[in-house]
Amino acid sequence: MSMWRSWSRMLCLAGGLGAVGCTDYGSYTLSWAFPPVEPAGPDEAASTGCGQHGVDSLRVTGMSTEGDGEDVTTLCAPGTFAHSVPVGTWTFTVQQLDVRGGPISPNDAQGYPVPDPMVSASVAVDTNTQVYPPIIVLTPRPGCDDGVDNDADGHPDGRVDLDDPDCAGSASTPAE
Repeated sequence: MSMWRSWSRMLCLAGGLGAVGCTDYGSYTLSWAFPPVEPAGPDEAASTGCGQHGVDSLRVTGMSTEGDGEDVTTLCAPGTFAHSVPVGTWTFTVQQLDVRGGPISPNDAQGYPVPDPMVSASVAVDTNTQVYPPIIVLTPRPGCDDGVDNDADGHPDGRVDLDDPDCAGSASTPAE
């Protein structure tokens, strides 16, 4: 009887270890840009848009229908990010982060919050192909709320946003 318990324990252990190593992985690649500078123009590339709009990095979170989770942070400027996840149907959400790692919630020119600053994409990830969801278009913050000297007047003391006299009276943010 004790021999049977020993074998059953070993089989359970081997089965558990085997199940852990049996998960299939696939990969996804996210790409992003900013809306066109001119209404009819092409999207603004992340390589320039991230710095122009004060976005340092992006937080990518995801959940699969199978219950797996994803939470990674990547730099904004490359404009693309690839990662492996277990096979399944995934929904990814992208949140812009500032240089301190804080989430950016853009406001419109009148200072009202944009309803949904996070962007989502759903994809089915399998082991045979790399998945490329549509390009994500990020919502930029207004010029007086992005931590950038948008008018490039280069104040010697580094004035940006509400400290810049050109942003005096801006409704996009109450204080910096």
